[in-house]
Amino acid sequence: MAAQTQPHVFTFAMIMLNTLARPEAAIELSPAQVSLSERLVNLNPEGRKQTKKVRPTVPLTDTLKPFLQATDIPRFVMWNGQPIKSLKRAFARAVREARLPTEITPYSLRHTMAVELRKRGVPAWEVEGLLGHRRPGVTETYAEFDPEYLSAGRTAIDAYFAELKLVYDIPQQLCVSPACHSLETKKSPSGDFSITSKVRMVGGTGIEPVTPTMST
Repeated sequence: MAAQTQPHVFTFAMIMLNTLARPEAAIELSPAQVSLSERLVNLNPEGRKQTKKVRPTVPLTDTLKPFLQATDIPRFVMWNGQPIKSLKRAFARAVREARLPTEITPYSLRHTMAVELRKRGVPAWEVEGLLGHRRPGVTETYAEFDPEYLSAGRTAIDAYFAELKLVYDIPQQLCVSPACHSLETKKSPSGDFSITSKVRMVGGTGIEPVTPTMST
């Protein structure tokens, strides 16, 4: 996977594919928007007013959960220890390295997964909910706490990645303070310090750890 050579692009792509978020929402996603216990991701941060381009609350998939474990960073998608506003150029580079059509953009990830979910029998209304195409009402405010909330979509996304049988490194934490440095960390060319663990997608909806490795 070409995106793995750029950890911030890889993390961004996994957020997009697992939440169907718009690119801006994926780039701005922070730990405060993730509830690991409730297994929910609120794509609309506190204080941001909803617009016509609704940012919904979506289920946290098993696939995405390892990417969103850190709680001591401002955002999950960062470059050189800092949040970014755009990664169009970095994404385009990953597309070129993967020898994919140049027409592919960050939005392509959102559209591709929406089509994939419909192919897998996920109801149209649920796909629309993940995309934020429905304006939330009073009832929907509480619907997200239902254990079955958009569950067909979550199951289908995890199944999709399980079938790919990928083995990849997960950027778990970015450290820019000397206090974060240890024998288990190694400085990357970009100046970040990252600790990663390798996982393998397994049958069904789970993941299993593989021998930990260091990203450089």
